[in-house]
Amino acid sequence: MAARLNEHVDVFAIDTMPLDICKISRVQRNKMGKESVHHSPDKGYCASQKKYFYGYKLHSVCSASGVIESLDLTKASVHDILYLKDVKELFCNCIFIGDKGYISRQHQINLFETACIQLEMPL
Repeated sequence: MAARLNEHVDVFAIDTMPLDICKISRVQRNKMGKESVHHSPDKGYCASQKKYFYGYKLHSVCSASGVIESLDLTKASVHDILYLKDVKELFCNCIFIGDKGYISRQHQINLFETACIQLEMPL
C-alpha cells in the first residue's frame, strides 16, 4: 500500500525515535526481552531529548505526505547511520532529509554511489 501511495515520490524524511521499555533506574529488575542476546534491549542516548534511555530505537522513512515507507527496530545503542545500510537496499534515485545523527561524509558518498540516494541534513 505504501508503494502505491508513494509511487511518484522521491523525497523522504528519515529519523529515529527512542522506545523506552523501563526507567534507567529499573534496568536491573527488568526481565523483558532478555531471552535472546541479539534481541535484548539495551541503554542508548537520545540527543534531541538529551537523555539516556533503556529499550530500543525505531528507525523510519516516510514521505512528505506522512506515508511510512520503511520501519526497523534495533537495540538502543545502534547508531542511526547503521540504518542507512538497510535503506540503500530498499530505495534508489531519491532524496533523504535527516537530522545531524546521519552526518557522515563516507556514508553520504556510499549512498549516492550505490543507490543514487542524496542525503541532506538542513540546519
